[in-house]
Amino acid sequence: MLTYAAVFCASLVAAFLLTPLIRNWARRWESLVDTPSAARHVHTRPIPRVGGIAIFLAFLVGVTTAFGFEAGGQLSGTVALSAKFLLPTLAMFILGLVDDIWRLRAGVKFVIEVLIATWFHFTVQGITSLPNPLTGTTIELGIWGLPITVLWLVGISNAFNLIDGVDGLSAGAALFSTLTLAYVAAANGNVPLALLLCALAGGTAGFLKYNFNPATVFMGDCGSLFIGFTLAGLALLYAQKSATTVTVAIPLLAFGLPIMETALSIGRRFLAGKPIFEADRRHMHHRLLAQGYSHRTTTIFLYGLSAFFALMSLLAYNSPNRLLGLILLTLGIVIWIAVQHFGYHEFGEIGRVIQRSLNQRSVIANNIRIHELTESLLGSESFEAFYTHLSKCFEATDFTQVEIHLPLKYAWHVQEHPGFRFARRGALVIATWTAATATGEEDCPVVKLVIPLRFEDGQSGCLELHCSPERPLLFDVNLLFGKLRRVIEQTVSRLPVEAPDPRRLHESFFDSGSSLLPKITRP
Repeated sequence: MLTYAAVFCASLVAAFLLTPLIRNWARRWESLVDTPSAARHVHTRPIPRVGGIAIFLAFLVGVTTAFGFEAGGQLSGTVALSAKFLLPTLAMFILGLVDDIWRLRAGVKFVIEVLIATWFHFTVQGITSLPNPLTGTTIELGIWGLPITVLWLVGISNAFNLIDGVDGLSAGAALFSTLTLAYVAAANGNVPLALLLCALAGGTAGFLKYNFNPATVFMGDCGSLFIGFTLAGLALLYAQKSATTVTVAIPLLAFGLPIMETALSIGRRFLAGKPIFEADRRHMHHRLLAQGYSHRTTTIFLYGLSAFFALMSLLAYNSPNRLLGLILLTLGIVIWIAVQHFGYHEFGEIGRVIQRSLNQRSVIANNIRIHELTESLLGSESFEAFYTHLSKCFEATDFTQVEIHLPLKYAWHVQEHPGFRFARRGALVIATWTAATATGEEDCPVVKLVIPLRFEDGQSGCLELHCSPERPLLFDVNLLFGKLRRVIEQTVSRLPVEAPDPRRLHESFFDSGSSLLPKITRP
């Protein structure tokens, strides 16, 4: 325990002293300063972005301190592990530093990350097997081990890079993850692994003093890629030592926040039809800032989420396997609540799709009924029959009220029908159908759809459909705008109309106070 504390403190002090030195040095070089320009930036003044150099150097100080405690062969595994582990880790750090200075193209950067991860797979440790939670046995991956290893290392490295968008977030989330894995490694007696994690935790904690809001230095890609790759590699070493469901679940839960952010980013961009690697301003921290939270409150909120993932990871380690399902269920509920709080409408659409799927049987039934009733409209021999079929058609929908506006030429002689009320507006006759379930309250919000009608003789009218915005329309609206519209136009144009009586068409007929067909004036 004394060794772990010494390594952590040595790395902590080194980062605490080195970070301001590197920050002040970086301010002299324009290429090492992050100037707010892109819309996704949340800082308002130039800030050095190579603080990851201090984290890396502090990590080396911690590892060197661990070598100093070599006595009686107790830490002999640390030297061997560090010698293999540090070279690909150094390569990932250099890649991030080069990107901080010269801004590499995303494709070039990704290819180099894949090459480094492949190097790690063949020289340090690859994912060779995965547990089967159903049978308790292991699945040998064979040739699939390489792509899965690369996916894990590159994915986690970029996940920590992805959440590095607000002061102190990536460093704080990394600190929670590192301390969690360090505890598990120490509890299992894996001394070399625990020492490397203590060295990383100390360097991250010392840097966080200057990176927390208001930040005076950013870790940059050299810091986020180094931390992500180091944690992913160390977690892989831990999980592959004993490939069980719990050992694999612990790193996944410990890295919960960056994994969640990455999954949400990929999912929402895919649903929105945007490039998956396109930068935007809709990450979790951006959503919280947009809702009015301060930078510090946003960071603390996401720290709380990181702490929750760390707690779930420790519960998974200390609980029997049979409780893992309950832990994952609790985790899923919390993630669902968090996503709702972030207000991602992309995932709200998934809920709408699921709801529509549940209602699909009713939708199909209503669509079939509308098809049948619109076809029956074509068989109407009079306007009375036409209105009868039309009222049955509307009963199959969720509209509260429907108005059909017809030219006076066609509808002047029909003044009474059990399903409609008739009135006149200028040169049009308006037939109004009202659903039996309509409340009749004028203050209720109403959505109105208007379908224009064009008849064979060039005259026009329209169909107005009123519905409540709170009730789903359990039918295909395209049926109304397409088939029903055409059927009404064809049917009205061919139905026989009585020869008009000029005396009845006179304006005074409609102004005489007739209760059947009163004149309507526009407000």
